[in-house]
Amino acid sequence: MPGLQQNLEIVLVDVQAVSIHESRYFDIAYHVAGESRVQTLRVNPEAFYADPQPGDRVAVNLLMGNIMGASKIDAQAGSD
Repeated sequence: MPGLQQNLEIVLVDVQAVSIHESRYFDIAYHVAGESRVQTLRVNPEAFYADPQPGDRVAVNLLMGNIMGASKIDAQAGSD
């Protein structure tokens, strides 16, 4: 059983901006890096970085399964 707080690297598969009662959210499909199972999540944009795109590698901080913060991992950081 995972702990209450986790730090994961995920890869975005699909990102859709949605509006619910005039509040903005992102519906994201993603997989955990190294795994193939696609999962979905609705995210408040305040907990995410601006303009997420499919293919982005993202470091996320989860608390009880909810994204508390996310930052895009720079693709250049690991390449020489």
